[in-house]
Amino acid sequence: MESNVSIALSFDGHVSSGPAATEGKRTVEEIANGSLFTNKAAIDWHESRKQWIGDPSKRAHKTTKEPIISWNTTYDDLLSTGQPFAQPIPLSEMVDFLVDIWHEDGLYE
Repeated sequence: MESNVSIALSFDGHVSSGPAATEGKRTVEEIANGSLFTNKAAIDWHESRKQWIGDPSKRAHKTTKEPIISWNTTYDDLLSTGQPFAQPIPLSEMVDFLVDIWHEDGLYE
């Protein structure tokens, strides 16, 4: 008799079974003890990844920061001196600044 059960391993370590199965979700360990093929390397990798990335609910949420470059800063104000910037400027902010300058000068279309 052929059983039409699809089993999928999710990244959270649970297995969901298709409609023919009645046991619901089984953990990776339960399957590892059974006769089904288990990719132990993938399981170890996901467990290591889980430890590495930590609990997503405990991560600090990014807050939007005020731009470092003032809206009225000119190219000469910012880049004509040989002095280092007072604080690091994020790459995305510097790119936006330069593109705006290039648009004004007709160098970027």
